[in-house]
Amino acid sequence: MDFVIFAFIVAVFAAVIAASSKRTQAVRQAWARAAVQLGLTAGGSTFRPMRLDGTIGGLAIAVDVYTTGGKHKTRWTRYRATFPRPGTALLLRRQTGLSRITKLFGATDLEIGDAEFDDAFMIKAESDQQAAQYLTMQRRSLLLRLFSIYREVNLTPDYFEIITRGYETDPGRLITTTRRLVSAARVLAGLHGEDGRMEKALQRRAAGDMAEAAAALRGAAEDLRRGAATGDLEEPLLEAELLAGSGQIDEARPLLARLSEELPADEEVAGLQRALDRMSPETPAPDAADVDMQELLDDLFVSNRLSFETTEIFDEHYVGRHVAWSGRLKSLRDYNNDLDFGRGPATKLVVAIAQVEHDLYGAAEVDAVVSVPQGSASHLERGALVRFEGHLLKADSMMRNVFVRDARLS
Repeated sequence: MDFVIFAFIVAVFAAVIAASSKRTQAVRQAWARAAVQLGLTAGGSTFRPMRLDGTIGGLAIAVDVYTTGGKHKTRWTRYRATFPRPGTALLLRRQTGLSRITKLFGATDLEIGDAEFDDAFMIKAESDQQAAQYLTMQRRSLLLRLFSIYREVNLTPDYFEIITRGYETDPGRLITTTRRLVSAARVLAGLHGEDGRMEKALQRRAAGDMAEAAAALRGAAEDLRRGAATGDLEEPLLEAELLAGSGQIDEARPLLARLSEELPADEEVAGLQRALDRMSPETPAPDAADVDMQELLDDLFVSNRLSFETTEIFDEHYVGRHVAWSGRLKSLRDYNNDLDFGRGPATKLVVAIAQVEHDLYGAAEVDAVVSVPQGSASHLERGALVRFEGHLLKADSMMRNVFVRDARLS
């Protein structure tokens, strides 16, 4: 009897060892496949975690695994890009509940005047001016986007890193996160040789011109092949999001198909493709019941949703519905033809309609971009209270804009 028990224990032990060995081999193969695709060198052994090392786009890249905790240990996968030379003397880390509390007791945290960004990150630099000069609209937009996707992003003068929970075993995710890291780090290190298209596009987007922002990036699709070689993917990613968000389905599809080859496990790219599958180039859905503003704000702009998730929710529940809202006028301009609203003549208003408390970013303003008949707003001045009603057309989660077509002032 004792022999049977002993044999059973030995068999169980052997099975556990075999299963562990099989898992270890699978992990090694996954990291080796990722290394080949990325042009990096894979290291590690049976008793040491895997790691990737090498150079991409002029940056030293290291992907490794480390463990934290005492009795209950947690593993993390760290993706780090080291800059070829020291950058701006600036430290940037994710803002947490603890860091917000320490600020109340005098901890230093610079602010650059962008409320959303200031609420999202702890910023340390020699001066507010230095931080604001370095953190251009392109860099702020990039960091906020990554902040929405990954648990932790850190920037120092010497390196940029992304940290994910767990020991990553999927080669597609290893490839995708490494390429997102490289693309971002090249922008942060000043290695991305862009000609100002991104800044121009983001400025147009911030002004409520979503389709014009996409037009400012024309050529990004053609540059994707070149960008893939150097690691520059930010322009194609932004153009794809803007094209999808502004309903330009035929233009968005081929660009997303190329991006999915470069980023096989990217949730933004996959999500935008799903959003396109749900969209139709036809006229927006017929009117339904009036939209309650707070309901829309809670659905679209409070939780930490990516752009494609906002698009899916908007298309399913809000497109074409009637609204009757009010707010303070921020800007207006006449147009004869607008890429967002189509043919005029008409006037495009940007109206601040609400302030929300975002789950991650803190306080954030929501604007309505409204098309009204030309001449009907000529009496309005900036800051005036505006009451309008019309029909919802689309939403932009990054800028927290909702577009209202065929509107009239009331």
